[in-house]
Amino acid sequence: MIPVNEERSFLEKTHTYIVKSWARCRVDPSTIERDIYRLPKPFTPPTPGGLFHCLFYWDTFYTNRGLILDGHSDWAKDNVDDLLFELREWGFVPNSNSDPGVIYISQPPYLHFMVHDIAEALPDEAWLQDAYEALKLEYAFWMKKRMTPTGLNRHYGHETRTKEQLISYYRYVAKDRLNLPLDIPEAEQIKKGAEYAAAAEAGLDFSPRFGDFGGAVNPVDLNANLYGLECDLALYAERFEKNRASFYRQAAATRKALMDSLLLGQDGLYHDYNFVTKEQSPLHCSGQFMPFITGLSTNQKAAHALIKILLDEGGVYSTDKLEKIPYQAAYPYSWPYDNYLAFWALNTLSLKEDAMSVAKRYVEAVSKSFAATGRLWETYDGRDGSIAHKKEYATQEMMGWTAGVYEALYAFLLA
Repeated sequence: MIPVNEERSFLEKTHTYIVKSWARCRVDPSTIERDIYRLPKPFTPPTPGGLFHCLFYWDTFYTNRGLILDGHSDWAKDNVDDLLFELREWGFVPNSNSDPGVIYISQPPYLHFMVHDIAEALPDEAWLQDAYEALKLEYAFWMKKRMTPTGLNRHYGHETRTKEQLISYYRYVAKDRLNLPLDIPEAEQIKKGAEYAAAAEAGLDFSPRFGDFGGAVNPVDLNANLYGLECDLALYAERFEKNRASFYRQAAATRKALMDSLLLGQDGLYHDYNFVTKEQSPLHCSGQFMPFITGLSTNQKAAHALIKILLDEGGVYSTDKLEKIPYQAAYPYSWPYDNYLAFWALNTLSLKEDAMSVAKRYVEAVSKSFAATGRLWETYDGRDGSIAHKKEYATQEMMGWTAGVYEALYAFLLA
């Protein structure tokens, strides 16, 4: 429930600002001069200007949740149609419709979640059948280009990247993001450039989950997400291609068996797995909520224990508390996706009190900051809800997933 006091006023003012601000974020692709940005429909980037003024992949899922709630299902559909266009154009959904986004990496495969949302908001059987055909392309990409010896998937990067591009990427990360040495051998720069690109494909550039070994990890959230994609493909196949439904059901069952064997810990949580060292990561992270979202696990006790570890006054941390703060996708930072994944999982498991705690703390953090600055921000400090002061790059003014997650959690509190 939303408090009936001055705090409630802050929450309502933030909601009103978001509703009024969506339109200023929309980009008409015909006005963009650079050809690589060309998309068939207007799109909604994470920011109204500045650093992230193009269409990013997984961010769009969170943005769309807010757009749909605020009566802009048609704009959300435009975003998804652009992502589907990119998938058909390149055989994968790029990180963003920008030069590095297309050249280097994809991002977490959230397109099936977005297709489901649009199918619910704007039912259209012909559109859904076309989207199903496209989702099969994405599944093939992940199974062919991101497979590992364990039979599970990883983040990595495109084999078309050149030696020069990987060296350039390492030097960019080393100099501008992580303060790493620039005088290491070229071969090591190439290797580390590829490993950091893997972390970037996870959308977590950068995180202690991936360090400088990102390509050696079977991530819990990626594989739980792909399990969800397999389940969704099986459901769509029942409608449009019955002879394929059993294939996707078996693929999901096989993935669950492998994850149960390699990633499932004694604590009842799935953990990242390093297939080179053959070790589960002891690190807790918000990505561990994904198995509850896609139905891999219904372990309420494990989910409750995880939120007790990650939730603080200012929201859900990306990871366990760390003594040092080497990365931005880690403690003490709290991102929109951290909070929404936790809320989504807890609500799915009917842990209403825990879901309420997450929703309340996140909207309070965002609204208090908005009251002080008149803006939404990309990242907050989970310790107290203040604007995060990150080292890798300055915290950006944000609509996108901050606004989308705020609207989703605000609506939950109103219900």
